[in-house]
Amino acid sequence: MLDFRIATFLQLCETKSYTKTAKLLDITQPSVTQHIKYLQRRYQCKLFSYEGKTLRLTPEGEYLRRQAEAMTKMSAKIVADLKRMGEAGQVLRFGYPEELGEAAAARILAGILKQENAPEVSLYVKKTDDLIAMLENGQLDFILADSMYEDVPFASEPVGEVGFACYAAKNHEKALEAISQLLPERLLMSENGAADRAVLDEVLEQHKLLADEFQHSMTAGTSVSLRELTAAGIGVQFAYETSMQDMEDRVQKLDISNFDEKRSLVFLYQKENTEIDTFKSFLESFRKAWNK
Repeated sequence: MLDFRIATFLQLCETKSYTKTAKLLDITQPSVTQHIKYLQRRYQCKLFSYEGKTLRLTPEGEYLRRQAEAMTKMSAKIVADLKRMGEAGQVLRFGYPEELGEAAAARILAGILKQENAPEVSLYVKKTDDLIAMLENGQLDFILADSMYEDVPFASEPVGEVGFACYAAKNHEKALEAISQLLPERLLMSENGAADRAVLDEVLEQHKLLADEFQHSMTAGTSVSLRELTAAGIGVQFAYETSMQDMEDRVQKLDISNFDEKRSLVFLYQKENTEIDTFKSFLESFRKAWNK
């Protein structure tokens, strides 16, 4: 829907290189130059300037970049909405954070879907950052998220709480005086973009610690990998309690003095969503099941 030259402009904003932009877009470098010249003529302003050999956005270019990114997201949302309008029936597209544990979501959804007149639901399980991007692009109707994400430009509704704790293998000492006692061990962490990683950084900061202070650390791409590594005694893991359901026979929650973290959860959805009433009942059913 957008002028194809806007895509060239945004790519150049990212690479700061005409050559790299041409290669990524599979066009010639003169074509990139022509696209930018066209936009500068159209908007009657200079979009880029050189500081030495470094390509920089002008103030006008920076303004266009922000607006173009917003337009691109809106365009993607319009395409998704139009596609959905043409589909038969309404399916609620629900985004659930992988960090909270898929088993918890599956159990709750199973209960809801057994109810009379239950809605049709498509479940998308991904890291929170990925879910937020999908919500922005109109690919999801609503997502469940840690309340730390309430500052994003979405409407929100409270859901309930979930514990956030430290876990280790069964043979690990259970009672500890402080998190700092774990520093000689290996810290198992999710990759950046996962909510539990962000919460971990926040929790450690509250205790005047950093992840880098652990003697060893390791990141893994999925919650399943982290749980298995924890159960095998490879290290300790800070995680949402729901993600550790069904692991009680293999891992244990450590009892750390002055550490009892509770996280608030919210549903996030587009503020301009005109179909909120169609999934209000689902949200309420999910909220009741979560807080049982």
